[in-house]
Amino acid sequence: MENEFESKLRIENKSSVSNNNQSPQRSKSFAFRAPQENFSIQDFQLGKIYGVGSYSKVVRAKKKDTGNVYAMKVMDKKFITKENKTAYVKLERIVLDQLDHPGVVRLFFTFQDSCSLYMGLESCEGGELFDQITRKGRLPEDEARFYAAEVVDALEYIHSMGLIHRDIKPENLLLTVDGHIKIADFGSVKPMQDSQITVLPNAASDDKACTFVGTAAYVPPEVLNSSPATFGNDLWALGCTLYQMLSGTSPFKDASEWLIFQRIIARDIRFPNHISAEARDLIDRLLDTDPSRRPGAGPDGYASLKRHPFFKGIDWKNLRDRTPPRLAIESRGPSSGAEDHDIGDGLAKISATSTAEAGSVTRLASIDSFDSKWQQFLEPGESVLMISNLKKLQKLTNKKVQLILTNKPKLIYVDPAKLMFKGNVIWSDNPNDLSIQVTSPSHFKICTPKKVMSFEDTKQRAQQWKRAVEALQNR
Repeated sequence: MENEFESKLRIENKSSVSNNNQSPQRSKSFAFRAPQENFSIQDFQLGKIYGVGSYSKVVRAKKKDTGNVYAMKVMDKKFITKENKTAYVKLERIVLDQLDHPGVVRLFFTFQDSCSLYMGLESCEGGELFDQITRKGRLPEDEARFYAAEVVDALEYIHSMGLIHRDIKPENLLLTVDGHIKIADFGSVKPMQDSQITVLPNAASDDKACTFVGTAAYVPPEVLNSSPATFGNDLWALGCTLYQMLSGTSPFKDASEWLIFQRIIARDIRFPNHISAEARDLIDRLLDTDPSRRPGAGPDGYASLKRHPFFKGIDWKNLRDRTPPRLAIESRGPSSGAEDHDIGDGLAKISATSTAEAGSVTRLASIDSFDSKWQQFLEPGESVLMISNLKKLQKLTNKKVQLILTNKPKLIYVDPAKLMFKGNVIWSDNPNDLSIQVTSPSHFKICTPKKVMSFEDTKQRAQQWKRAVEALQNR
């Protein structure tokens, strides 16, 4: 697959812009800024998992010979081929290679082996904007203004290149170690007709640009109505993200995707009292049901968005020279999971945490009262550390399960109605083989090399599950 990305190919007339009646520039000659290398995964020490998607995961990777740290995107070839995602992967690679802006993550190299494709991306050690919102509860307006301005600056560049990102959300807004925003994950990107990006003939996303992509809580109403994608799609998502920064939750949050979509279509927005009039007005305008009326999408372009009263005092010309807000650090034990491990070492043992931290896991068992009916799933001497009634999210149906974490350690799920064992998660102390990815206060994923399982906890204890598993791994 990646062999088609030959570094000897050359870009032809990269700076030219086609007219609105033409497709994105397509060329059979292409030279990549980020080369395809002959690396092996054995050349890297792998650390914590940054994120997990449907066919990929992103892990911290340190090059053994140089010490350089990257965010390594690892993509499953078999899944990509089976799900017909080849064109999307190629397009993401090509787009990232041609983008050059301080607010966009940089691609440094690619390589492959028999099972996976790898992208060596810029590592943003500050984590996700989502984490900052979660740790702080909500952001002060000055902080939200800073981050929103940097997103606007990067989006203006992306749109000027004739691209729609189509998945703007706090999880895809990464922070450098200094705290500046970088937009990541271009897996859903769509080149428009006047795009300045040179695209290979066999690397293009859906031509009609009305395919449903993105994340439910940030999808604009026109996408739900199967209208063609526009730059306004990203501006709607910006409005949702600004709302989430200021309130701590997405504006259309509800119990299911169907209910979320109903609220989006009805434009059911409820503003907390603490949000200022200026912020409320900007969010209200960005969440206009007519994408052409959203600030940044009209005839004035981004000028109308930048001069909105919410951004008063922002020096747009020297935006990246400002001092970013102080990052809230995750409260954890001395072993954070960021250590680097040789990929061939098997189970990488992490240094033990304090007795106090281990004790905190045991106390989590009181979150749901333990009923003796679950005892039948335990072995003699085994005790429950955490137990919750959750929804196991699947493509077509959601099933209620009782998720149980024990001191063995063991992680199992059972049918709470029939009291039947349904499955177990293969335990590993290595965070590369078992990790919890929190996507919202009530949603998390249990990630293993062979599968990813999604759960919803209506009592919003996703972070508690993450801490419980990690503390047990670090025991």
